[in-house]
Amino acid sequence: MTYPVSLIEWDSRFFGFPIGTVDIPSGYSQESLEHSLQNARKRFRLICINLHENGPEKLVIQDVPSPCYDRKIVFKKLIDNNIPPIDPHVRSYTSSFCSPMLERLAIQSGTMTRFKNDPELSTHYERLFLTWINYAVTKELADSIWTWYEEGQHIGLATIRCAKRVHPETGQIEREGRIGLFAVDSKHRHRGIGTGLFDACDFWCSSLGIPSSTIVTQQDNDAMITLCKKIGFEIKREESVYHYWSPGWVYDVHQGWLCRKTTS
Repeated sequence: MTYPVSLIEWDSRFFGFPIGTVDIPSGYSQESLEHSLQNARKRFRLICINLHENGPEKLVIQDVPSPCYDRKIVFKKLIDNNIPPIDPHVRSYTSSFCSPMLERLAIQSGTMTRFKNDPELSTHYERLFLTWINYAVTKELADSIWTWYEEGQHIGLATIRCAKRVHPETGQIEREGRIGLFAVDSKHRHRGIGTGLFDACDFWCSSLGIPSSTIVTQQDNDAMITLCKKIGFEIKREESVYHYWSPGWVYDVHQGWLCRKTTS
């Protein structure tokens, strides 16, 4: 058995080196994982290992320590017809220009992510989320953006897109609304702004006949977990994400990142 390692195209373009991802189930085979990474580490400088359970703090793979930089909870909610009216402060953001206020909220949305926690990536963390929100505004990484607008300021943000997947058993195409960036300005929390943004996402899904929505948050984000459960989201799964930095990669000023031969 091997676990296939696939390319994450967007992340690879952003960071400037090939990044792969591999999903491993609960009760995975250590031997199979090591074999998969051994074959892939010449192709990917970084491999994100997604373990579908609460795993240990660190995986050790062929003497390469791979810390857990993200413990995620994937929430899912079924969209019904009992959607409350959208709060008058909530607006659909349709401008092709990304305001500085949205950029500030995007940075706040990522403070607990693995991009902030991994010291190899943390220096790029703010630029990553600034790029994300700018690509969302141009509709490359989002289909719709909702904000809470009050006294001339955007103080809440939610981006959402329609994702499609083929059901592994029925073969039918399923759609779901995937909420990406989500943030309420730190000075304006505990006022119902998050609930208002979620209501807008429900309205958007309902208007397009999308039957469910999902959002991913970190296990340490108690406020978001409480809010998600309060408004009807249920836990779909929990994941631990590890970063395996492949040995033998060096940076060449002319050619960029290259994998050199190693003795192992």
